Amino acid sequence: MEITGIIAALTSAASWAFGTVVFERIGRVMPYAGITFMKSLLSLILMLLFVMIVGNIKTISTHDVIILTISGIIGIAIGDTLFFKSLQDLGAKVQVLYFMLGQVVTMLLSFMLLGDVLSVKEYIGAVVLLLGIVIVTWGKQENHPNKIRGIIGGFISILCFSLSTIMIKYTEEQIDVVSASFYRMLAGTIIMMVIGTTTHSIKTWIEPLMSMRIFTLFLINVFVITVGGFILSMYAIKNISVSLASILSTTEPVFVIILAFTINHERISRREILGTIITIVGLLIILQHE
Repeated sequence: MEITGIIAALTSAASWAFGTVVFERIGRVMPYAGITFMKSLLSLILMLLFVMIVGNIKTISTHDVIILTISGIIGIAIGDTLFFKSLQDLGAKVQVLYFMLGQVVTMLLSFMLLGDVLSVKEYIGAVVLLLGIVIVTWGKQENHPNKIRGIIGGFISILCFSLSTIMIKYTEEQIDVVSASFYRMLAGTIIMMVIGTTTHSIKTWIEPLMSMRIFTLFLINVFVITVGGFILSMYAIKNISVSLASILSTTEPVFVIILAFTINHERISRREILGTIITIVGLLIILQHE
């Protein structure tokens, strides 16, 4: 089963890369808050269909519902919205590398909030990773001029994602991935619906989806990242080691570069290729310790 796990991990990385590149393209015509709302809503529907096939959502305590609800608000309603905004400012090639910084942020927050001890190798990996990101983001971005705004928004979204992930550690019981994802997704979707209703923005958010071409592209993309990215990643972890699955997931930037060139027709510079390689090396150093 190891070969199927490896294929699943690589396909999962390619799925996330495809989702990032396509959402950058969709974001040119659709508000970023609208992308968050519709992605969450459609993902929730797909997740419910998945749960109906494989089993029921686990009933959890009120305490854990509250924790997962807050986690969903921070990670999905806030984090995803800022992510899609910064995606427009930075572009998929830069954004996916920048988001590898999330590994470092999660590592530091785990140290501060959970007392997890950091090793010298993790610090070295973090420095190498940051060096790669600096190389990629250094200088003018030809297709995405709002680099500073994108970096600030992207970093805040990274903090939201990392904090949202760590909050799951504060649940009272061991919760399976599907149940935790469902409760978080439900909370994020409800909050976005409330925001859209109170600000009378839902019509503006979903108006671009009146185009059958955009709606079809959006639906395919959500399906790819929900089934390809999420479910295949779980399958990979079940059939190969977590370390190997994590290492294979670092191929995502390679897929993003290829897809950004083929789908969005973006030019790839030597600096971006060099920074990508250095960033992946830094992440591999961190994952090797893990």
